[in-house]
Amino acid sequence: MKKLYKIFLLSFFGLLLALPAKAQQRPIDMLNTTDYFGITTMFYYNYRNWVTGDNATKGSLRFDSFRIWAKTDVDKRFFGAVQYRFYEGWNTPTHLYIGFNINKKNVLQLGHTWVPFGYGYQPFDDWGNITYYVGLQDDYDYGFTWSGTYGIFRVDAGFFKNQQLSSSSPFRYDADIFSGDVSSDYLIPMAKKNEEVNQFNGRFEVHPVGDNWDLKAGVSGMYGQLYNMTTDDNGDRLAAAVHFGLTMGNLHFNAQQTWYKYTQALPDSATLDMHNFINVSSWAFAYEIPSETNIFTTSAAYDIIGEKLTVHANYSYLWGGTAQTQSQLLTVGVRTIWDTFEVFAETRYGVNDPQLSGNASGYGRDAGSYDFRVDVRFFYKLKIVSKSSIEWLKKQLEKRDQKAVE
Repeated sequence: MKKLYKIFLLSFFGLLLALPAKAQQRPIDMLNTTDYFGITTMFYYNYRNWVTGDNATKGSLRFDSFRIWAKTDVDKRFFGAVQYRFYEGWNTPTHLYIGFNINKKNVLQLGHTWVPFGYGYQPFDDWGNITYYVGLQDDYDYGFTWSGTYGIFRVDAGFFKNQQLSSSSPFRYDADIFSGDVSSDYLIPMAKKNEEVNQFNGRFEVHPVGDNWDLKAGVSGMYGQLYNMTTDDNGDRLAAAVHFGLTMGNLHFNAQQTWYKYTQALPDSATLDMHNFINVSSWAFAYEIPSETNIFTTSAAYDIIGEKLTVHANYSYLWGGTAQTQSQLLTVGVRTIWDTFEVFAETRYGVNDPQLSGNASGYGRDAGSYDFRVDVRFFYKLKIVSKSSIEWLKKQLEKRDQKAVE
């Protein structure tokens, strides 16, 4: 742990050397409030130190994804949103929901919608952290949510009947329980036939704002069932988190402590090791996570030119519970934005992280190797329909009608 954590601290205190200016809001990979329909394309340069040939070829430039997204409002009360992504060899929805603004303080959403727990997304890098890859961050499942904002307080609650897509499919944006069979493309030793059902989430956050600072602090909880298709019985899923985020001028910092415990209703013949690890999948890949563990994540970023140029350092650490060893992931990078064009340049360094290299069969499994990769990702977002384009069209129609009257 000390090796990667020291690197993160050096990166963080380097960011502190810059004096804060005016507080900035973070951009996220979701619809802007003024955008209604568009597409996003992405390609990237990639170097991986564990891949044969990358040292000789110095990496490769390749296609990443093509995304379609849309949003609509009806009389400012009803709304809906969808995003669908196409990757090389597979595709997946990100979200698909309808909603209703009860009033200015209360909102309902139904469909494939955000699961309120901890951070809504990893706010700085494009890779994510360990909390995301165990399925407890930036997660979208099928159910409904209620969100209420009362002054500086926000409360979110939700019930989710099922997880995103079929539990047997690894082709998903977020991480969910995996019930599929063993494959040469996966890192699971055996199928366990579990799936997420009947999940309740609650999230409370306080959000005071000053002239030059913005604070978010809160707690989250989750309870759900873990249905086993072999035994036709239910296990349990419990999770809790404390999260904190602070913006001071151009400087951003956040931290989250997460704990979870999953109990599987496996057959009586199941070994202790089978109970100690859970099969999950994300990004066309299946791997293992401990059935009980602790995860600490922390991130720091500095906006050099507003949101036009941002440097960041993110660190996550998994330990304890049924984990056999620690897992760590460090990301250091820079992000640039020019209107609809974005570039991420990031380095990632980790140990016992199956999503980084596949050298470990799961988080909390000992692989004994530190892996390193470099990514430079290029995004282009084409806004086909936006608020400004609709206003322009309205003006043109008004001019046409005025000429017709004259």
